[in-house]
Amino acid sequence: MLYRKATISDISKIKSLWQIIFGDPDDYVNHFMTHFGIEICYVCEINGEIAAMAFALPTSLNFPSNFEEMPEGWGSLYYIYACATHPQYQRQGIMEKLLTTIYNEACCENITGIFLNAADQYLANYYRKLGFEDFFYRNHFWYYKEKLLAEEPKPLNIINFISPETYYKKRVQKLENTFFANWNESFFRFIDEEKIQLCEYKNAIFSYRTGFNHIIVDEFLGDMPNEQLARLLIEYNPDFETVHIRSQGSENCCGQIKWCRPWKTQPKSGYFAFAME
Repeated sequence: MLYRKATISDISKIKSLWQIIFGDPDDYVNHFMTHFGIEICYVCEINGEIAAMAFALPTSLNFPSNFEEMPEGWGSLYYIYACATHPQYQRQGIMEKLLTTIYNEACCENITGIFLNAADQYLANYYRKLGFEDFFYRNHFWYYKEKLLAEEPKPLNIINFISPETYYKKRVQKLENTFFANWNESFFRFIDEEKIQLCEYKNAIFSYRTGFNHIIVDEFLGDMPNEQLARLLIEYNPDFETVHIRSQGSENCCGQIKWCRPWKTQPKSGYFAFAME
């Protein structure tokens, strides 16, 4: 077994494994690799085949503007995405060794830590055994079209669709007093190209996508009531039946972290929103 960074010659095999495990369309996989590059992928190679893979997307943990106790160089993170092991090689400890490879390299590169979002509770428990701790939290709210539109119809409100660059800047401003995973403008350009809407309404910003009769709000930052946003989106997208809003909160763990650089005033929780979960 060889654990290493991927190269251009691995691309076709990585795409094949991606589609076996996740079933995403070719367009999405191609777009992701073109945008983020193959050099952020780590693989396990067995007899010339890619047995497992995981992407390490660079990002950072921003800290509150009034936070003073921070070691020099602290804050860079890797987000571990698209972890996949070929069915032929599952339950052999390969992913654990691959994540250890990424973690050790992150520590050598002076990265603060690596984090991920478990797809279910079984995987969350698995990652806890590997040294990951619950860190990122948010709340979930569901609204249904029938209830939202039970009142007398109102004139359609206008949603302001904004550029990735504008969304990024407004997001940083709204989260300035929070520990949060901060994606750069390139990330927001990627999700914008993937038809995830970046919006502003009054004093709020939010991103949303649609599918399977649902409107999913991946991020909502603002002081308007959740129900008001849900009604606004149903009015704007009348063919959908439910609205699922994810927002800042402390009820549901949505990300686990493994620190490379622990220190005495290390934060206990943070905020994370990522539309490619």
